[in-house]
Amino acid sequence: MKIENLEKDIQRNKDKSPETYNEISNLTVPFYMFYNKMYGGVCKLEEERFQMTHSELDILSCLKMSENDENILSPTKIQERVLFTGGAITKVLKKLEKKKYVIRVENEYDKRSKLVQLTPLGKEIHDKVMNEVLAFEAECFSALNKEEQENFKQMLLKMLKNF
Repeated sequence: MKIENLEKDIQRNKDKSPETYNEISNLTVPFYMFYNKMYGGVCKLEEERFQMTHSELDILSCLKMSENDENILSPTKIQERVLFTGGAITKVLKKLEKKKYVIRVENEYDKRSKLVQLTPLGKEIHDKVMNEVLAFEAECFSALNKEEQENFKQMLLKMLKNF
């Protein structure tokens, strides 16, 4: 669906399939289109420029934003924060270890498990990727002035409270 035809396409849906049309489509269809374009652009940037998946960046961010100065978390804590399955976490952590972005360290409180620590290289790549992602996201929202961006944020927060 092209943006130029968006309103016509929504109207066509209303005319041809009134049983599956709802006025909310006037909001949801453009919202999903915007989100998909932005998210797709972020994933493409991460993959093409840094050979990194969005899941890998999520885990690096989780470690960087941990409550401790050593950027260390257990795999369970990472899983809780990024909402991946245990198997998916293990797979992504192995990729990050291979790239030397994270290391496994001894857990002094539980010798049966190892913790995950962000390496200096992991911090460096995280910051590089995030700076480019933030620049891309800023460009995505550049059609809105500061006041419109603030209003948009407040509306999103208001809607999120419904969940």
